[in-house]
Amino acid sequence: MPEPLIRADHVNLSIPALSPSERRVLANPIRFLADFYISRPDRIQFEILKNISFELMPGDRLGVLGHNGAGKSTLLRLISGIYKPTSGTIEIRGSAKGLFDISVGMMQQATGLENIYLRGLQMGMTLREIKDKIANVIEFTELENDIHRVFGSYSTGMRLRLAFAISTMIEPEILVLDEWLGAGDVRFRERAADRMDQLVKNSKALVLASHAIGLLRRNCNKGLVLHHGEIACHGDLESCISYYENLSE
Repeated sequence: MPEPLIRADHVNLSIPALSPSERRVLANPIRFLADFYISRPDRIQFEILKNISFELMPGDRLGVLGHNGAGKSTLLRLISGIYKPTSGTIEIRGSAKGLFDISVGMMQQATGLENIYLRGLQMGMTLREIKDKIANVIEFTELENDIHRVFGSYSTGMRLRLAFAISTMIEPEILVLDEWLGAGDVRFRERAADRMDQLVKNSKALVLASHAIGLLRRNCNKGLVLHHGEIACHGDLESCISYYENLSE
């Protein structure tokens, strides 16, 4: 029997409840840091995820459903390694990459080419791997000589195209998506859709959170419904869609 690519066992994730004045980092920087690095039993904790347990096997395509605030994005960031559980365990076998805010990390003062290197290094790629991808990124974005211009001088469409091309340079074993990625004009969106389809095809597993039922039906075979941070339904996709559509907020 193959091993699960993801195994979550009674995972809980909580954050400290802060008063309005405490939300400003500079108001109390020592306490702010202590909340993240030191256990503070005197703090009221706000539970975001509660008792999350599930497994994802090779070949599974998991669609995550839930109303706004149900904990979908938090769960995806937990799988991607951005967050750590407060209690319980989550085991990830293989490389997991989340495609969330694709423009985060792009430097306005750097050229398009420099941003390819900078973002590639941030994503854990080697210089050799980045160099091997540069020609493909330039061709895909159709930036040509504009790749040497400062990123801050790009139009909105050019920025989105470059950010998308850079974010999809690597093909993770576990692809984690918070909604489907698309960018640019109609013609580029078609090319972006083709690249996304290829990423899904080449991945060993997919975790996709979306409100678009048609998109989930096209890409997923399993479902998981979150409700107020807890798993309300988990199993075959159609059963989870039916449960979600009858779920009141």
